[in-house]
Amino acid sequence: MKTIDNIKELNVKKIKELDPKEYICLLSHALRLGALYKAKFFMWLHNANYELISLDDDEAIEHFIKELLSVHKKALTEAEESGLDFLDNVFFLVFKETNQFSEADCISLSLVMLAYVSFKADLISNEEYLEIRDLLVPYKVMISQCKVKSEDLFKSYSAKVSESDKVLLLAKLGKGIESELPNPELVKEGFKEITYDEKSWESA
Repeated sequence: MKTIDNIKELNVKKIKELDPKEYICLLSHALRLGALYKAKFFMWLHNANYELISLDDDEAIEHFIKELLSVHKKALTEAEESGLDFLDNVFFLVFKETNQFSEADCISLSLVMLAYVSFKADLISNEEYLEIRDLLVPYKVMISQCKVKSEDLFKSYSAKVSESDKVLLLAKLGKGIESELPNPELVKEGFKEITYDEKSWESA
């Protein structure tokens, strides 16, 4: 997305002129960066969701830009130092190649997957997983989906990783930890966790 690539050029006027879909995508990037690198920013985004979505508070937008620049720089520095990516990068590619989701939804679904896998790997608590998942809701991005089968998502994931890969999982909100790839069955369970059958919901 061009907006995140040109993050240093952002200002209140440019943000207000963004296409709504591009703006939601920018917010999704911000939520991801906060969840992975700066918990305080993530929580601020949750508390300021009304002001940011409605774009009616220039002070909130200015603070958003300042914090986004800071956490984006932190993320780049840490990634360069560790040489590792968070596992949600792989999940993002899995969702992206289906051509069924917007970029914002790919980001949010990937973040939910990362949080779930980290929870099942005993790195974060169930409460922390639910907090990350549910704080995405006000931004109207996906936290579950029915467009693609979980088995197909898992097949795509399996084709993208090797047993020797090392990645970052979440150790707590705003902090990652180096890890081996999680057990494949755990990842498969994660895809099932975020997938539902729309017909079964309609008949319930």
